Amino acid sequence: MSASIRHSSPQRRQSGLGLIELMIAMLIGLLVSAAAIGIFQSNKRAFAATQGLGRIQESSQAAFEMMARDIREAGGSPCDAEMTAGNIITSASTSTPTSSNWFVGSTRPLHGFEGSGLTGQVATTDAIQVLRMDQDVRTLTTDMATGATSVTYTPGAPQFAANDVIMVCDMRVLGIFRASAASSVTGANGTVSFGTGVNACSYFPQPNAGVCVAGTAYLFPEFSTVSRLQGVRWYVCDPDGVAANGYSLCRRVNDGAQEEVVPGVQDMQVQYLGNAGYVDASSLTTAADWNAIRAVRIALTMREAEATSAGSTTGQPLVRTVNHVVNLRNRTL
Repeated sequence: MSASIRHSSPQRRQSGLGLIELMIAMLIGLLVSAAAIGIFQSNKRAFAATQGLGRIQESSQAAFEMMARDIREAGGSPCDAEMTAGNIITSASTSTPTSSNWFVGSTRPLHGFEGSGLTGQVATTDAIQVLRMDQDVRTLTTDMATGATSVTYTPGAPQFAANDVIMVCDMRVLGIFRASAASSVTGANGTVSFGTGVNACSYFPQPNAGVCVAGTAYLFPEFSTVSRLQGVRWYVCDPDGVAANGYSLCRRVNDGAQEEVVPGVQDMQVQYLGNAGYVDASSLTTAADWNAIRAVRIALTMREAEATSAGSTTGQPLVRTVNHVVNLRNRTL
């Protein structure tokens, strides 16, 4: 009779997640989360920097396009840019680049200021001013009559305002006067007067004749051109008077109000191309020096204006310096 043998199965030991394993898993999870958050923040800063750079590029492009439009036309006229102007405006002979009536003088259509010189100009920044032709060009409808103190032109709109500086010319003579009153419109034609008071005389000199010399009156023929002459100043200003908020690129036409054009412009440096190469404004001391300038090089330092802490990957406002060269159309290269 054989004895039965009873085999006993070993008990299975049940095991759970221990404290050490739990802590290790939590640590790994925290490390992964921290890495993900770091990547997210880095991408966020990179995205903000890209947006800031895009805003700077858009602002600098707008600034250069508007400035170039004015600077390129410095000294331009509807006719021959080489003609000497017969300027009959009363205060033209005493006008200087820094006087309040600087825009009525015609001997220096381009001028710059280095570090100071203009009201509202931020110290250490440069400024530039030009005399340019307005885009609206009209033509005389009839020959000027002897003794006439006005000209009739077409189209009559937009109207000239009183005291506007106006050019009238053909291919022989360029005359500059100030409107005695706002122009009047009859049908498609306009009429603007140039009587004495704001003008030294009521007639224009013939070629090579002195201004307001008796017996030298020149009568412009039909189809002569008429256009407004504008003085434009570009400079860096502090629009709200708080330097910590940043500066802007500003513009002023004639003696009008200051216009904030492009925010975020911290600095503007300008150099001028003459016979000696590019030089600063301080090197140009005479009207002949300024009239020999053929191009202008502008450097704008731009700071992101819409963000104060997220403009770059370092958390600081994004700052870039952009350069642009403008050739003067009305100078012989």
